[in-house]
Amino acid sequence: MDITLLYIIISLLLAASALMLMDYPYIGGSVLASGAGERILIRVVAPFLLIAAIVFPCFYPDYFAQMTEGLLSPKSVANILPVGMATALTAAIMWKLSRFVAVPFAFIAAIAGLGLANGDTITFKESMPYILSWIAAPLFCAFISATFYLLFALMQRGGKHHFAKTEARMLSLATIVALLLIPMAGLNNSMIFTYLPSEYGNLTPYIAGGAVIVLMPLVARSINRDKWDIADYELDTNPQSILSLMMGLLVCFALFTSPLPQYVGLRATPLPAGTLFIAALAGISIFSKRTLTEGPEIIKGIITTYLSPILALLLSFCLGKILDREILGTVIVLGIFLTVGGVMFFVRRQNKNNLNKQILRSQQQRYYSTQKSLSALEVRAEMTEKDLLNKLENKRKELVDFAMGISEQKNYMESVFDQLKMVRSTKDGAEKDARTEELLKSLHDRMYFTREMNDFYSRSEELHKDFNMRLMEAFPHLTENERKLATLLRQGFSSKYIASLMSITPKSVEINRYRLRSKLGLRRSDNLITFIKSI
Repeated sequence: MDITLLYIIISLLLAASALMLMDYPYIGGSVLASGAGERILIRVVAPFLLIAAIVFPCFYPDYFAQMTEGLLSPKSVANILPVGMATALTAAIMWKLSRFVAVPFAFIAAIAGLGLANGDTITFKESMPYILSWIAAPLFCAFISATFYLLFALMQRGGKHHFAKTEARMLSLATIVALLLIPMAGLNNSMIFTYLPSEYGNLTPYIAGGAVIVLMPLVARSINRDKWDIADYELDTNPQSILSLMMGLLVCFALFTSPLPQYVGLRATPLPAGTLFIAALAGISIFSKRTLTEGPEIIKGIITTYLSPILALLLSFCLGKILDREILGTVIVLGIFLTVGGVMFFVRRQNKNNLNKQILRSQQQRYYSTQKSLSALEVRAEMTEKDLLNKLENKRKELVDFAMGISEQKNYMESVFDQLKMVRSTKDGAEKDARTEELLKSLHDRMYFTREMNDFYSRSEELHKDFNMRLMEAFPHLTENERKLATLLRQGFSSKYIASLMSITPKSVEINRYRLRSKLGLRRSDNLITFIKSI
């Protein structure tokens, strides 16, 4: 194989790999976040559209070569390998500093750096349209995205459509935009396949298609992981914002792929999707008054976007000099690598220190949280222990009272038995009647459990002490029997049981309930028991 063609293929593979790994996840993440990525149509058709968009310009190299016109001379083609190497190295270095790497800008700058290394002269007139285009494109994308956001907001505000219908329409529109955005992004960035010299022009479509076929299986897993991260974490927002972002990307890619920018002193140029992505989010944030991206992210995106072409130009220039066996170029490259390596080491060291500090803070917070939880558990255990001891003591008292009650009942029954024997043995009728009457009176008093009822009320009042205090404070005019009735109702006793406990008829209980309702100031629709439980 011709060594020049081999250099070209390797250079294309390096640059295309960086482009697909760094830029395409933002397109795929936006499509996924809109909901369109879940549709079979997008999953099946989109990859073919992307491949077609990348290969299509290769059949019309004269038209698409305008993107690199004036930057690459014939003598630079022989050593085109530094372009791909510089692009890949720039992408790797910038990725450590920020996630937004301007790979297309770095690629064009690497072409310019290679031309300078080979003795070409790049004038201010030739370079300024590219620089202005690189500045204007993100600003234009931010403006277009914000404009679409406002239009969607006005349409939703004025309409009276059901929420489900609106969501369905937004999803359908997002699907259409996705089918246009994916190939348009590929078409815009396919310029890396359009600068082959004329003697290799007929091989261009095969080189482009082969590069895509080779790279896609290698980078698909990484791209899929990154686009899901973008969809889940960076685009956790409403469909209106996501669709506005996709529309901004689509219009910007389409505009800077056409010759229209030339009429205002700009150039058709490939654009980095990551830079447009953060610019669109910033534009929507301003108009929606919601923070969709943080200020530090925007600053990092700006720095890496415009630092990428500068670094790529220097690396490509120095790599070109090295291939020409110039010592000065070698020294410069080593100096750049040492500088960049030092910066990366410093940044990684700072990130590691920050990570260690975050881990330490997290561990301290976990320690304090654990200590707090342990203290709470100790207090709860102590309270539970006291509660169990109180319950155990109450059960013990109940058992003692029950035993004493049995003993008392036994003694009482023995007393009644003895009295009955005495009545039976009495001969005098008057004395027998007197003793019988006395025994009946004793049984009558015992039947109404006067002492037991008093004990029950005293225990009930002790158990519901807070309720009785609140009841007396809120309604001091209630009688003692009315307070007892309220306590029994609070405990869920029915009128039948209350009548038995208070030694009155069920009718009397209903009358007492009516009087209690009146004194509590309840209306006919109010529930007496619910009101009592709310006190």
